[in-house]
Amino acid sequence: MTWYILLGSILLIITILIIFYNLPKDKTTQFTPITPSPVETKPFSPSPSPQTLHVSDSKALALYDQGLKLYYQRNFPAALDLFNQALTIDAQCYEAINAKGATLAFQGLYDQGLALIQQALDLNPLYVYGHFNLGLANELAGRWDPAITAYQKAIELDDRDTWSYYGIASIYGRLGNIDKVVEYLQPAIALDPDVKAVARDEHDFARVRDEPRFQTIVAP
Repeated sequence: MTWYILLGSILLIITILIIFYNLPKDKTTQFTPITPSPVETKPFSPSPSPQTLHVSDSKALALYDQGLKLYYQRNFPAALDLFNQALTIDAQCYEAINAKGATLAFQGLYDQGLALIQQALDLNPLYVYGHFNLGLANELAGRWDPAITAYQKAIELDDRDTWSYYGIASIYGRLGNIDKVVEYLQPAIALDPDVKAVARDEHDFARVRDEPRFQTIVAP
């Protein structure tokens, strides 16, 4: 009899366990895999496009071209008048600003001239003639290091800029450095053989004129 009671108790326990494990589980107790939150990313925004280069007014450029011819003839007052007329039409005509700065430098107004040339380069940092004139104005003012730096920048932008090579050579000629004179005068002559004649009469080379290497490279 006792074993019937024991067997019934065991069956009752098994029945209770089966019922318990088949009951629906609470949603809050179910295992939910943890997935990492996606990394927050900012929407792609392209870099701002470079500022559009100023295109000088055609009438201003025509006056600039006229003034440049007078500038090369060393008629500085007349050239300056035309550059000013160009700037009246287009105040951002960097070509005329640059040329006006060089004209003032030739008239001994070095700081004013340099400021204008720098203004032109601020408008167009890649303007090779602006860097050349920055070197020229500094050279006229006797500021050798910034002059060489400006000429070298012009060459960096255009390695065929004959007169920037010549400008550096002329500074080293003033300093009597024949090695550097040869280093920079040779590429200038290679680009334009007419440089030989200019160099032969250039007073900046007075200190190296009798050097055999100088005589060789400027020989007709």
